[in-house]
Amino acid sequence: MLDLKKMFAPLKKDWKCTALFAVAFAFACWQSAYQIRSEWGGAAALLILLACLLYQALKASAGTLKKGGIPWNKILAWPPVLVALALLFLPWSNPDAPGFKFGAWFFLALGAVCFFCGVRAMLYGFVPLLGCFLAVPFRESIVLYLSYPFRMVSTVLSVGFLQIFGMNIENDNTTIRIEGLDIAITDACSGIQQFEAMILVAFWLVMAWKRPFVWRCVHYAFLIPSIIVANAVRIVLTIVLYKTIGEVVLNNTWHEGLGYAQVVLAVGLFFLVGCLLPESTENASSGQTKENAKDAGKSKTGKGGGKHG
Repeated sequence: MLDLKKMFAPLKKDWKCTALFAVAFAFACWQSAYQIRSEWGGAAALLILLACLLYQALKASAGTLKKGGIPWNKILAWPPVLVALALLFLPWSNPDAPGFKFGAWFFLALGAVCFFCGVRAMLYGFVPLLGCFLAVPFRESIVLYLSYPFRMVSTVLSVGFLQIFGMNIENDNTTIRIEGLDIAITDACSGIQQFEAMILVAFWLVMAWKRPFVWRCVHYAFLIPSIIVANAVRIVLTIVLYKTIGEVVLNNTWHEGLGYAQVVLAVGLFFLVGCLLPESTENASSGQTKENAKDAGKSKTGKGGGKHG
């Protein structure tokens, strides 16, 4: 059963950090409503991911600010604040440009989190704050820039694979030529439209395994190869089916069906990579320690019983 009291405990433990992260998330929600005109599913997935990351950062850093000694949090809060001021007021800056403005807010948020919550909170909050202040406002531009590399690599892989088996096929950038027909691999065919949802699913899968932070990063790094390979498989299936049953495979029904199959395959590949990576032995070692302690207790009890007998 879900323990709501335990789940909300980190939010109450450090109200300053909770308030700062809440403001950052509210800004991301406002930017999503203001900037995004389409693909609300991807935007919602990105916001859910940022909420999860902010919660994890708060959970890992709440209550870690140490009082007394050298105030590193107040000292290290100044560099990001100075960077923010430079982005806003130096002669070469352009405060009206979204990049300068949102970048300044990001560094101000980093400085505020460091000052009020500690250096550890700033480090854990770096990625989710970057997402709130820069990834969300420029989401459509980022997706546009990522689309072409995704399409290009998938096209080259699929065409190269089919050429190995002797098929008369070639590609011109992201256009496939086969038997006088040009098949364009567009944004809708690149897998980029499911990218944010895949990032969210991958986050949940990575967190499901009990691994050190480094191995979780390694696992997460396999997300993009999984998407590209799955997309290449979808293109290969499309070409093979086109050769088998004709142009009917290029209509919307077949196209959407293969698109859903691509997402399932990408998730399956990512899950398989997780199964192959080593898991943490922390739980196993702690379990063995507890069992050894129980055995030792039983042996002591047995010895004591022998004496009394």
